[in-house]
Amino acid sequence: MSQTKVRGFGGDPTVVRSAFAQFPSGVAVLAADVAGGKHALVASSFMVGVSLEPCLGAVAVQKSSETWGVLEEAGSLGVSILGKGQSDLTRKLASKDRASRFEQVAIDIGEAGAVFIEDAALWLECSIHEVTEAGDHWMVLLEVHKLGIGENEPLIWHGAKFRELVDARTVDVE
Repeated sequence: MSQTKVRGFGGDPTVVRSAFAQFPSGVAVLAADVAGGKHALVASSFMVGVSLEPCLGAVAVQKSSETWGVLEEAGSLGVSILGKGQSDLTRKLASKDRASRFEQVAIDIGEAGAVFIEDAALWLECSIHEVTEAGDHWMVLLEVHKLGIGENEPLIWHGAKFRELVDARTVDVE
């Protein structure tokens, strides 16, 4: 087995981004209907289980995000953890073309304006609990008020690529 030595990175963000890409994560869409329009932010930095009492999740959001400035004003945020087969949808919701992000996207809107993506692996209806400065990002704690578990397996982001879980029951191990 070969070992990689731990070494400095000289503050190079490209090296850091490449290194951090080795940690697999789910793909979350934070979305709300705010000021008469639907807005979405895609994040691979979402984390569940920050706290059980109160029930908290967290997400890191770039300070330069214009979408976050709008979503931050929402009373209720929908968090959809995207599932298998939704990688193209992820790209659409993250596109620069904000006007067409939700065209032909199956959604559900909660009573308080939270927007949920259909066929997601998990849905959370949240409100902002706390926002803390964290370098070039905001660390956002979200209080979970409602949740729903889908039947779809989660979509995974790893090595700067979308990946899907393999059902162990269908893998030939011989």
